[in-house]
Amino acid sequence: MFLTQLPIFVTMFVGIVVLLDFWIKQDGLILLSRELMNWGVIISAFATGLGGANLLRIHVKRLQTQKQDAFYSMVLLVSLIAFTLIGVLLRSTHVWYKYVFDNMLQPLSATVFSFNAFFMLSAAYRAFRIRTAQATVLLVTAILVMLGSVGIGEVIYSGMPAVKSWIQNVGTTAGFRGVTIGAALGAIGLSLRVVLGIERSQFGGAGTGGGS
Repeated sequence: MFLTQLPIFVTMFVGIVVLLDFWIKQDGLILLSRELMNWGVIISAFATGLGGANLLRIHVKRLQTQKQDAFYSMVLLVSLIAFTLIGVLLRSTHVWYKYVFDNMLQPLSATVFSFNAFFMLSAAYRAFRIRTAQATVLLVTAILVMLGSVGIGEVIYSGMPAVKSWIQNVGTTAGFRGVTIGAALGAIGLSLRVVLGIERSQFGGAGTGGGS
């Protein structure tokens, strides 16, 4: 029973100490908070290592069972192991590391990131179909912004660039701030649930209610 509750007590203790550090400037509390945050960085590094080990386990098992697309698992394993060894043995300042990073990792990352354009196009197609009043507002706003960004929009109406600027600087900014505030409130609420021991889904529990 004690071992199952220990992670909750540790989480509560660390969360309360770090929160108090923002409001109470006491030398001992500051040192303890900094030490706990340093431990958090170390634990995060170990968690990253465990994630890599789990990735290796999954793809090695896929190669052993000869599942579909096992070739891609082999490519992933070879790339992961080779790049890790280069970084650990030769350090990030070595010419080989920089060559792999600049000529392989960055182009591949840019390629994967470019796929977002197709997902955005698909999402825009679904969102711009006029079915509700909100979709109509979204469609009209998008058309105004696009017209304000090209020359033909200014030909149609000379104030179109100003309309586009107003939408981006006022409407978009206000909406973005609203989303940011909502996300921040949600993060604060979830953090408080974790610190107070109410949220236990990270320990394999249901995450609803106090203690059991």
